[in-house]
Amino acid sequence: MYSFTFRQIEIFLEICQVGNFSGAAARLDVSQPAVSNAIHSLEAQLGISLFERRRGASCVLTAEGIAFQECARQFVARCEGIGRVSRTGRRRRRPLRVFIGAHLLEDYIRPLLSEFYEEHPHLQMNFLPEKCRDQILQDIHGGRIDVAVITVPPDERPPGSALVGVIPTGIYGLRSRREKFTADTISMLPFVLPTAGSRLTASMLRHLEQHGVHPRNISYCPYHDVRVRLACRGKGVIFAVQSVIDNHDPRGQLRLLFPADPWERRLYINSRVEPTSATAIASFVTRAMGSAPR
Repeated sequence: MYSFTFRQIEIFLEICQVGNFSGAAARLDVSQPAVSNAIHSLEAQLGISLFERRRGASCVLTAEGIAFQECARQFVARCEGIGRVSRTGRRRRRPLRVFIGAHLLEDYIRPLLSEFYEEHPHLQMNFLPEKCRDQILQDIHGGRIDVAVITVPPDERPPGSALVGVIPTGIYGLRSRREKFTADTISMLPFVLPTAGSRLTASMLRHLEQHGVHPRNISYCPYHDVRVRLACRGKGVIFAVQSVIDNHDPRGQLRLLFPADPWERRLYINSRVEPTSATAIASFVTRAMGSAPR
């Protein structure tokens, strides 16, 4: 009797889909050695070679591998059919890997989260820690994130994402500054931007350059709420989306000194997320993003 596991079948089919071991490892969020070990064990248990070994090339199925692929697909389809029939029964789902930036999570999502869990008690979300923009986009492309809400310039839209809002942006500084600024005069002011070298900072600088603004005196702070407080203390001006200012400048100490083009708030849901779950999440995020922070 064969003793291979469902996990081995999952890894095998993932390799067939993406074409190589490293891509399958990234999609499944496991190490490449773990993928290799699973396939070697599966081949030993079956007594056949599933792939032709070609160093540096994409995986090619052997004749036995092609036959086993069809059997594996039928096996998975039957298992999924059993799951659909048992939909009303108890079942354990893997928590969805969700990235939502700290500002959006705290100010928009968390206040409505209890209502979401009441409506969908079996749909659990594992909120990932704060990451730089580069890592978020890499994780989206690598299939390591199930759901993400990200605010980006229109030319940096993650593939497969949907628009959930358009957010005004601009350069904000103390309300006491009454002068009218041009691109040249505002470029001379001290700026407080996110982490040096990050994609977010690069996006901000590129966006400002499109409006003729070239900051000459820049300091850095990775936290949007701290940047707002520094601006309120007169330590510099900041580039920000309007919602950050609305939520973290309750006394109205800052004003828009120089407007810029709006950014887009976009929702990404991995195509592998179960359709009813994807619909529930899209509805919740759209409602939350349109709500006033509580």
